[in-house]
Amino acid sequence: MSGDAFPVKPETDEYTVLSFLVAHRGTEFTLDEIADHTNIRESSATEAVMQLRDGGLVTQSEDHYYVNQEEGQELPQRLESLDAVVRLFEATPADDGYAEQGWEDEVPSLK
Repeated sequence: MSGDAFPVKPETDEYTVLSFLVAHRGTEFTLDEIADHTNIRESSATEAVMQLRDGGLVTQSEDHYYVNQEEGQELPQRLESLDAVVRLFEATPADDGYAEQGWEDEVPSLK
C-alpha cells in the first residue's frame, strides 16, 4: 500500500469508520457496534466497512471487522496526512486575488 494512492477520502463514512477502527486496532467489532460508535446509520456503516474490506484496509473474521495490529502500522500516518491536507486547504484564502494578472505588482517585495 505504501506507493499506492490512498483509497479513502476525508469527510466520508469510510474515513470515519477507518479512523475508528485504526484507533482500536486489533479489536473486533460487529457492524452494529461500528455504526453505534461512529454515529453513522447502520446501512451507511455497512457499506463503508464493505468497501474498506474489499480495499484490503479492514479484515473480516466471521461477523466481526477490525484493522490488524501489524498490517495497520502505516494507517495512522496516512490518516494524519489526510487530516493535514484538509487543514491546509481550509486555511487557504478563498479569494483568487493572487492569481489575477498583475498580482505581482501588488507585492512590494517583488518590485
